[in-house]
Amino acid sequence: MNHTECRRSRQVGQVAIEFTNKPITAWGGIASVVAKFLEQIEFRSWVELHVPIRERSNNGRGVYPKVLAQFLTALVGGTRFAHLSWWGHGVEAIKETFGVSWLPGAQSVLTRFWNKIGTQRLSERLGEAARSFAVGMTRRDGIEEDDVNFDSSVFTRYGMQEGARRGYNPKKRGRRSHHPLMAFLGSGYVVNLWNRSGDAGTGQGALDFFRQTLLALGEQFRVRRVLCDSGFYEVEFMKHLERQGFRYIIAAPMMGILQWMIYRVTQWYRVDDGIDVAEFEFQHRDRKWDRPRRYVVVRQQVSRRPKAPGKQLVLFQELDGIAEYRFSLMVTNDTELSPEEVWRTYRPRANVENVLKDLIEGYGTAAFNMHSFWATEAVMVMNALVFHNLVHYLNRTVLNPNRPLAQLKTLRSKYFILPGQLGRSGRRSVLRLAVRDRSVRAKLDYFLARISVLSWKLNCIAVRI
Repeated sequence: MNHTECRRSRQVGQVAIEFTNKPITAWGGIASVVAKFLEQIEFRSWVELHVPIRERSNNGRGVYPKVLAQFLTALVGGTRFAHLSWWGHGVEAIKETFGVSWLPGAQSVLTRFWNKIGTQRLSERLGEAARSFAVGMTRRDGIEEDDVNFDSSVFTRYGMQEGARRGYNPKKRGRRSHHPLMAFLGSGYVVNLWNRSGDAGTGQGALDFFRQTLLALGEQFRVRRVLCDSGFYEVEFMKHLERQGFRYIIAAPMMGILQWMIYRVTQWYRVDDGIDVAEFEFQHRDRKWDRPRRYVVVRQQVSRRPKAPGKQLVLFQELDGIAEYRFSLMVTNDTELSPEEVWRTYRPRANVENVLKDLIEGYGTAAFNMHSFWATEAVMVMNALVFHNLVHYLNRTVLNPNRPLAQLKTLRSKYFILPGQLGRSGRRSVLRLAVRDRSVRAKLDYFLARISVLSWKLNCIAVRI
C-alpha cells in the first residue's frame, strides 16, 4: 500500500516523474549565441588584462570565471548575487560552451571577488578600462558622431552601505540611496558612469563628469548635441559648454520663478493636436548668471493626451486653463532651431529612459550592491559599460539589425531560454537545442553564422592600463 502511494506521488496524469544527471540547461540560447560571441571577440583575454583584481592564493580559480558568472547572472535576470543559482542547473553545458573548467556556485565567491576593489584607485582603473571598452564598441559599430546624453539617477538602498545617504529620492522618500551619473550616446551605448553618495547635489561633479566623458570619446568623435536631464541645470556647466562651442538642450526644473515665467507666456504655437510650444528669455538673479538664456516650453493637454509627460504648474493649478495641461521646460543655446525643433530634437532623449530602464530591470544595475562604495561602483560599471554594451552591440548588429531594438528581458524570452543538452558526437562535444520551430532554428543558425565572421578582437580596440 505504501509502495503504491509512493509511485502515485511521482506521477502527473500518466507521466512518471524521474530525475536525470544528464547535462541539460534551460539557457541553451546563452550557451550557444552569447558563448560564441564572447569566444569570437576574445572577451576572456580582455577581462584578464583589464579587470584590476589579482588573485594571490594558490587556490585561486582566476578572474574570468567570476566575471563570467556575474554576466550570466545578469543575462538570466538576476538582481542579487544569490541569483547565480538560476543558471546553476546544467552548469556542465555552460562550462563546456564558455570554455571554463569551473564556475562559482555560491554568492560569497562573487561578493568576496568584487570587494577586492575596495579603493578609489582600483575603481578608477576599472572605470578607465570600461570607458575604453565602451568607446571601442561604438567605433566597431561605425558610430563617429552622435548626441551625448547625461542623466542623474537615484538607486534606492535598503541597508547601511557606504555612501547610502538620505537625499533626493522622489519614489522612496526618506530612504537611503546612491545618486549615480551616467552618460549615454543617442545610439544607446553607455559610455560613462560614476557612483555618488545619496546626499550629493543633483549637479555635483557634473562638469568633471562631462570632461572625463569627452576625453574618453576622443577627439575624432563628433558631438552633435549635449542633451541632459534637470540634474545638469547648473549655470557653470552651461557656461563651459558655451565656451567650448557645444550646442545643448537641458531640461529645466519646475521651480517657482520658472513656473511664473511660463504662466506669463501669452503666445503659444500649435504643433500637433493638444500640443503647443512657446519660448522666452530668462536670467536668474544669482550673480553667476551673466546673461539671459533661451527657454522653450511645451504644454500638452491631458484630455487629448492622457499619457503626456511633464508636470503641472502647482503654483497656478487652481486657475482656469492651467490644470488641464502638463508642461515641459528646456534651456538651450541653439538659436538655429525653432521652438518646435528644439522640442523634437530633445524628444528622442526618451530612448535614454528606455536604456536606463533596461539597465535597472534587465541587468540589475541598481540592485547589485555591497557594503563597500567602490566595490558597488565596480559592479555598476561592469553591468552598464561592459555587459550592457556587449549585448547592445550584439542586438544592433546581429539579433535585430535595422529593426527596433529589443530589451534584454525580451531577448531572454525569445532567444536565451532554450532547453539544451550537452552530448557527444564522436570526439566532439555537441549542445543539442530543443527547438522545433523552424523559423527559430533558422534565426539561431543565422546568428551563429553572423558572429563567426566577426573579424575584430576586443584587445585591438581597448587601451591597455
